[in-house]
Amino acid sequence: MDGFKVRIRVEIVPAGGTDNATGEAGGISHVDEEAVREVNAARAVSVDDMEETLLESTYEVMRRALGEHFAKVSKRGLSNMPDQAG
Repeated sequence: MDGFKVRIRVEIVPAGGTDNATGEAGGISHVDEEAVREVNAARAVSVDDMEETLLESTYEVMRRALGEHFAKVSKRGLSNMPDQAG
């Protein structure tokens, strides 16, 4: 066995759509970021090594997605909108 691929994906989409709605690509309502890491077989059997890979990948993709989301919100002036969460 050569190893594994670890894929982490973060989507930020409007809550008003269906569960599988992805919004309009590139629009204010849609942010989609992904990181893929290859892990060799020796590291893939280690809990510590896999956990480190997942945590590093998750943090990176989360920061990119949040950065893109907040940049879009800032451009549209949506940061001053009332909270509609409920």
